[in-house]
Amino acid sequence: MRRLALLLFLALAGASTRPPYVAGSFYPSEPEKLRKTIDSFLQRAKIPPLEGEILGIQVPHAGYVFSGPVAAYGFKAVKGRSYDLVVLIGPSHYYPFRGGAVSPADFWETPLGKVPLDRAFARALVARKTGFFFSERYHRREHCLEVEVPFLQRVLKPGFKIVPIVIGPYYPQTLLPAAKEFAKLLEGKNFLLVISSDLSHYHSLEECRRRDTRTLKAILSLRPATFLWGALNGEYEACGASAIAFGEEVLLRLGVDRAVLLARGTSADAGAGKSRVVGYSSVVFLRSGNKKSHKKDFSLTEKDKKYLIGVARQAIKAGLEGKQYSPPPPPSEYLKEPRGVFVTLKKKGRLRGCIGYIFPVKPLYLATAEVARAAAFRDPRFEPLRKEEFKDIEIEISVLTPPRETTPDRVVVGRDGLVVNYLGAQGVLLPQVPVEEGWDKFQFLSALCLKAGVERGCWKKGAKLYSFQAIVFKEER
Repeated sequence: MRRLALLLFLALAGASTRPPYVAGSFYPSEPEKLRKTIDSFLQRAKIPPLEGEILGIQVPHAGYVFSGPVAAYGFKAVKGRSYDLVVLIGPSHYYPFRGGAVSPADFWETPLGKVPLDRAFARALVARKTGFFFSERYHRREHCLEVEVPFLQRVLKPGFKIVPIVIGPYYPQTLLPAAKEFAKLLEGKNFLLVISSDLSHYHSLEECRRRDTRTLKAILSLRPATFLWGALNGEYEACGASAIAFGEEVLLRLGVDRAVLLARGTSADAGAGKSRVVGYSSVVFLRSGNKKSHKKDFSLTEKDKKYLIGVARQAIKAGLEGKQYSPPPPPSEYLKEPRGVFVTLKKKGRLRGCIGYIFPVKPLYLATAEVARAAAFRDPRFEPLRKEEFKDIEIEISVLTPPRETTPDRVVVGRDGLVVNYLGAQGVLLPQVPVEEGWDKFQFLSALCLKAGVERGCWKKGAKLYSFQAIVFKEER
């Protein structure tokens, strides 16, 4: 009897269905009315010719009366297409958390019927241990993904499965590794990525349009880390900023090289008033098939290098004078991208301080100012810099590529900088260090372990190694 009850429980648990929580409030609950509403939006949406394969769309998620006409453009772009998998990502409006909450249900229900979830993909994603986990709680009241499903049911050919994921706040240093693993799972699949986000919230109509123009320019530039940093600091405004940045990073890794704005609008368009306005947009992400990636190799001009050297010196000077320092606007967009950077100070050829960010946590020009000041005054190996030393200080800057896991046999002296993680200890050496010291690869690896404060042979005993490259330049004196 107990076994029968257990089997019945497992059978019911194994066929769970998420009900339509916001039907009747965000969109019509009557099936026929819902069909007519969506179809009327789609009929009015006019899509320009789009060259390339559509891998993703960004659409809004407010009540249909407000954002439905704009959302229809994104869905009209994929009307009649066949996908095996549709991944939906959007922000949590009710609960703060980090990572991605994957729906554990077997079906999502709307007034138009049930849609199955791709449980195999969901399990594989969670198994990657990059911050994704199963949770019904974060989906229970959340509307941002639910409102997209009826549109999918009206425009796509039957047979697709979905994976709904609510995305918590991401930061640039955690965005890259999570997106990398996510993209690996999507490789070779016939998929569509739906990014759910509104734009600015509760400004005047004029201010809303101004902010949305700036935000959309950043979204269309396909520089997700730069966009995310700007959103975190108030330069750009979108409730689903983390979802947009994460989705773009995934799509870039899968070959997307173009983003096209199909439509934009505001809640004022539906007569909601002009004093507390919400902005909406529909964007389509395309893979053209060109071998050239949208992501250009990172480079710095001589003007960029001179600017960064000046920022580093002025930051140190301000520190000696007890003043705050804000760098002037950078001369190129590259300098606004989050990048790892180290500032090395030398006095008469001898090390006087070196501190930096390994991971891209801040825009390069701001990070340079911060670590230059830290190298001068907070390197624990040295006394804080004195005013009389300032004129003798030589500044060297190393701009880093994101670290990638590697193995000892792939390390190249003179090309690679290294990070080691072993038993909770971490050490880093820049690529110019082994060259300056005259080390071979094995001396380099041993010195790296000693830098982490562990035994010199840790690289042979299961330590995690990460390599990076750097653009290294010095102050001209």
